Amino acid sequence: MKYLVDSNIIIYYLEKDRVVYDFLIKHQNDCAISLISYYEVLNYNFNAEDEDKVKVFLEQFEILNLSKNIIEKALNNRKYKKIKMADNFILATAQIFDLKIVTRNAKDFIFFTDMVINPFDA
Repeated sequence: MKYLVDSNIIIYYLEKDRVVYDFLIKHQNDCAISLISYYEVLNYNFNAEDEDKVKVFLEQFEILNLSKNIIEKALNNRKYKKIKMADNFILATAQIFDLKIVTRNAKDFIFFTDMVINPFDA
């Protein structure tokens, strides 16, 4: 595993964005998602049929659960820079598992840019 796919990338995929589709196909065996992204994506207002399809898609990824180590890392991150809770949990998950965060919202991780890949910049 090399990449932690952020929620916005999954949404772009569901909207059939070609850049994201190509990235995920190329790296399909190297991607995981955080349990936070699983929640964020399923929090969208899907109809029941679409929600079932999205769940099937999400479960193709390894889903990384929150752990005490991730929580402690997130708490430590907050000591140095204010970051939204969900983004911080995603960041801490990437840090603990030594993964690059794949996101279009690099600004959400502005002080951790060495950990971010924006497939739209490639």
